[in-house]
Amino acid sequence: MASVHNTLEKFDAWIIDIEMSSRMRLKQVCSSVINFGKVVPLQNLVEGTQRIKTDPQVDVVFLSHHFPQDTIAQFIKECKTTPAGQDSAYILVLKNQENQSSQMATSMMIGADGVLFEPYSVDQLVEITLLSAKVKKERAADREEAALKFLIHDIIQQVDMIAYSKSCGYEVGTTFKSFRQMCAVIAALEPESLPTYYRIVVDMFEAAPIPVALMQRKKYGGASNRIKQRMVDKIAAEVKKMSTSPKTDGTV
Repeated sequence: MASVHNTLEKFDAWIIDIEMSSRMRLKQVCSSVINFGKVVPLQNLVEGTQRIKTDPQVDVVFLSHHFPQDTIAQFIKECKTTPAGQDSAYILVLKNQENQSSQMATSMMIGADGVLFEPYSVDQLVEITLLSAKVKKERAADREEAALKFLIHDIIQQVDMIAYSKSCGYEVGTTFKSFRQMCAVIAALEPESLPTYYRIVVDMFEAAPIPVALMQRKKYGGASNRIKQRMVDKIAAEVKKMSTSPKTDGTV
């Protein structure tokens, strides 16, 4: 009887193995697990490298021990840079030997997310689907956090520029337009993303340095709106030029 996991989430998989018998054996076992959707057998890593560029997504990639470790490592590295493979779980299919701990450690070092030892069972494949779901969620969360840090870094710069411009009596219409556009991205966040946003925004605003360069600028106190606007545009251009990526610790 096929093993049934308690969700209806389907995982598309590739089985990459030079031996047809082992490819088809794994495909047959996968077909007995309700959580697997489309399972595609591939003969070599070159096929996988070509297909990863055109497939919309692959959730699990099973890689045979018949390939050299350095070749597998390069394949995983390339796949993780593609939209289709960036969230995939890469599982090495290995022979069941006594030194399983050593094999697992080596597999992790070359970029694999898990190991499936032969002979494998249906229950072990169900565990792989759970691992795939976890890997996919964690990688998507990492990318979202990095994107939020970039966005909040830019928002902090906009807040600095708006505060300085208003203190000088300059018009801030253009700056506010950019600020609203950035905030619109935050307004569109999914509810489950909000705790991450709140944590990052508090940490980054708390760690944000005082905009000394702005505060030391000579203010224009005249009445010319044209000159005031030119000053605002100049400041905006300088802020954009000085813009740098936020550090991974949440500071800017």
